[in-house]
Amino acid sequence: GWTHLERQKGGIGLRGPGETQLETDRRLLGIRVRLLKERLVKLERQRGVQRQARGRGELLNVSLVGYTNAGKSTLFNALTHAGVLAADQLFATLDTTTRKLWLAEAGHIVLSDTVGFIRELPHSLVAAFHATLEATAEADLLLHVVDSASPARDDQIADVNKVLLEIGAAEVPQLMVLNKLDLTGLPPAVERDEYGTLLRVRVSASFGDGLSLLRDALAEIALAKSRNLRQGASGNAAKQDGNMVFDSDGSA
Repeated sequence: GWTHLERQKGGIGLRGPGETQLETDRRLLGIRVRLLKERLVKLERQRGVQRQARGRGELLNVSLVGYTNAGKSTLFNALTHAGVLAADQLFATLDTTTRKLWLAEAGHIVLSDTVGFIRELPHSLVAAFHATLEATAEADLLLHVVDSASPARDDQIADVNKVLLEIGAAEVPQLMVLNKLDLTGLPPAVERDEYGTLLRVRVSASFGDGLSLLRDALAEIALAKSRNLRQGASGNAAKQDGNMVFDSDGSA
């Protein structure tokens, strides 16, 4: 019943039985913190290289976002065959993985997978994942991946949009991807508004259903950007092409 006092006793020449463990814990924690800081520095350096590479080209830059466990990494793997860890756990994806994706109709686009969002993402985590989240704010288009089978779907969409606002990515156009349709019984489909603007694509990343529709939608958006660039439009105007105007809830 007095073991809590053992951590406090010990002065010069004395060391309580609990103090040794505390010292070990502190040392191991210090090593862990140092390694994490070194990794974050490395990630920042890699992001700088990736940012320069994107800046040199005219490729559509797409970033996957979504609530944690919505299936972002599964979708990323299904599209690019990148082999990114896809696990049903918090923050399974810690850094940004970027790949070129070939679309037969439009050529290459750049696709990035990012960390999954959660409700009330702490500011400390926003800072820690700065290198990862930076890719989101710099994107031409966000693929907002949603677990369409989740009873909390609407709340999760709102939570993701709140984080996007916090990291300065709220103005980036979105195309919503309603994932896990195999759990809902709905067929793959592309949803548009009355003007023909892309709103949502229904897919199953795990089974591959609807991925061809998603590829076609991405090609349509990439071609719109390329057309605007050829016409000498600014990057901002390119984002406002009719095929690239989506509100954060997927509505026109």
